[in-house]
Amino acid sequence: MIDTLTHTPRTTTRHTTVLVSAVITQLMIVLDLTVVAIALPHMQADLAMTTTQRPWVVTAYSLAFGGLVLFGGRLIDVLGLRRAYRIGLIGFAAASLGAGLAPSFSVLVVARAIQGGFGAFSVLVVARAIQGGFGALLAPTLMALVNVTFPRGAGRGRAFAVLGATAGVGAAAGLLIGGALTDSLGWRWCLYVNVAIAAVAFVVGLRSLPPTVRHGSRSHATDDALGLLLGCGAIFSFVFGLNQAEQHDWTTPSTLAWLGAGAVLGICFVVREARAATPILPLWLLSSPARAAAYLTQFSVGAAQMGAILYLTYYFQGFLGYSPLRTGVAFLPMAGALMVTAVFAGRFLVARLGARGLLPLGLAVQAVAFVVFTGLTVDSSYAQVALPSLMIFGVGEGLTMPVVFNAGTRGVPDSLSGLASATLGALQQIGSSFGVALLAAYATHATTNYATSRAAALKADIAGALAQAHATPTSPAGQDVVHQLTNQLANQAQLSAYSGGFALLAWLAGGAAVLLAIGALVMWLHRTQRS
Repeated sequence: MIDTLTHTPRTTTRHTTVLVSAVITQLMIVLDLTVVAIALPHMQADLAMTTTQRPWVVTAYSLAFGGLVLFGGRLIDVLGLRRAYRIGLIGFAAASLGAGLAPSFSVLVVARAIQGGFGAFSVLVVARAIQGGFGALLAPTLMALVNVTFPRGAGRGRAFAVLGATAGVGAAAGLLIGGALTDSLGWRWCLYVNVAIAAVAFVVGLRSLPPTVRHGSRSHATDDALGLLLGCGAIFSFVFGLNQAEQHDWTTPSTLAWLGAGAVLGICFVVREARAATPILPLWLLSSPARAAAYLTQFSVGAAQMGAILYLTYYFQGFLGYSPLRTGVAFLPMAGALMVTAVFAGRFLVARLGARGLLPLGLAVQAVAFVVFTGLTVDSSYAQVALPSLMIFGVGEGLTMPVVFNAGTRGVPDSLSGLASATLGALQQIGSSFGVALLAAYATHATTNYATSRAAALKADIAGALAQAHATPTSPAGQDVVHQLTNQLANQAQLSAYSGGFALLAWLAGGAAVLLAIGALVMWLHRTQRS
């Protein structure tokens, strides 16, 4: 099924084993985000999180992952693929176990040591940050592992197509698994499951991983230390600024300060990398049109996917009254459409359209899905809006996933494959943080504005309903009337905010699709003129 460097059964088996181990690891990484998303309402209730604290369960992971992913790419060269992969698996599993033990572990250790200064929530956030740190090592390592193991050509393309499909299907499967675990065993098992998955990946890849190889001068951790510091600092500042926008507003001093710091550090990083003798991220990595298209797609898909999943999770559980398990089941049509489309695209479309055709097409289809999502109302049912939207979105992801990882590392020598993969991972995490922050900030303000603009109408409706019921505002019947109409307005405001948020995502995905399509057209015209 997969082409290999040689055609001996032993080599084929080793390559297949490496891919299986990488697929299991990829599944664990993408499962973690969506499993936690589906369990988040129960985490919030169990640990008595405030609305302000809740996003930190996701943000702590994204901050550490995004801020350290360049460092993770460098560590691959320092440690070697075999050692980096194993350390990443063990560390990720240990951090997942610590996060799952947060309620009792914090009381026993942290709260006693700090005399109650930290609670279960604090330990959960710290453990999630550690998870993100090891994820920053693990994600580029498994991409580099596949890049090194498989040769250029069809075999390598199919291997990355498998990883891409795993990323999309795993995200959807995480919603179902998270719902099942939360309903049956509790939300902590959504974190414990990583321990079992990591153990399986470790055992499967135990004897098939390539030996540790160092690449000359790039094996020193101190190479371009300033560039590494500037790059990690820029990503951290930008992601934290997005969190501040989510928590407060896009125009608050803290948001502007952190986003401004990220922009300044990013500019300094680019200047440093242009002059460094051994840059942490050679700028020519970003110059390839195919890689640039993959990076833009990865950012856009990360923003769209995480933003939509969080919106829909609260819509399914808060408005439709679904349990976590039923919420996971509600996402299955997306997974089914993704799998079918990814297989079809990998078999029939990749060779014909390539990355330049599939990436803008996939983003355009996702934009259509978000346009359909804007039809959510208080009275709409799952089958009317959510079901067709999820299936269309799955088709869009199925078109992009088979090529994005391959295109993002195309033309990169093996010694820099970890860095190219780290760039993809960083953009995905920044995109996820951007999507969550954008939609959270928009929803907060849109809900407030909707309720404020209809305050006078609400008072009139309440007065009319009280008169019709012959009740006073302080009577039990009157309080029921006030409560019912107030909740109705709140629900309408929330759904209106969701609809507007999906419209923003449609503009984001559609805009990215247009940019990629223009770039592909320019490249085609340039190639035609030269020939």
